[in-house]
Amino acid sequence: MGLFDFLKGRNKANNPTPPKPDVNTQMDEMIRSQKIMVIKNTIASLGVNVQNLNVDYYDNTASVVGLVKSEDDKNAIINALNGIDGVFNVDDRIEVEAPQFDIYVVRKGDSLSRIAKQYYGDAMRYKEIFEANRDILDDPNKIFPGQELKIPRG
Repeated sequence: MGLFDFLKGRNKANNPTPPKPDVNTQMDEMIRSQKIMVIKNTIASLGVNVQNLNVDYYDNTASVVGLVKSEDDKNAIINALNGIDGVFNVDDRIEVEAPQFDIYVVRKGDSLSRIAKQYYGDAMRYKEIFEANRDILDDPNKIFPGQELKIPRG
C-alpha cells in the first residue's frame, strides 16, 4: 500500500457519508401532524370554548388537555374525538371549571322570589335563578318540592 492509497483511505474514514433520512419516520411525523390538525378542527367545529387547549396524537391515541365550562362540553369533545378515523383511545386531561352556582332543593312553600331574597337579599333577582334553570323550568311560578335548582353565585 502506497502513501496515496493510505491518504485516500484515511480521507474516507474522516468524512463518513451522512445517514440517509428515515422515510418511515418522516411519514409517521407527517401523519401525526395531520391527525393533530384534524383533532383541533373537530374540537373547533363543536363551538366549545376550551381554554389552554393542547392536543397530541401518538399510537392511535388522542391526548387532549384544556379547561371547559361544563361536563357536557367535556363529554362532547371526548365523543367527537372517538368518532375520528384512526383514534382508538382518548387520553382525557380536560378539566371542568368549578361550578359557578349552588344547588338548592325546593321545599314546600318556596318560590323563586323567596329563594332569590334568601340568596341575594333581593326578591326581584328571581329571574336569574329562572334563567339558570330553563332546562327544567318552563314557568317561574311553577316550582315543586324536591326540585334541584342551580343558584348562580354572585
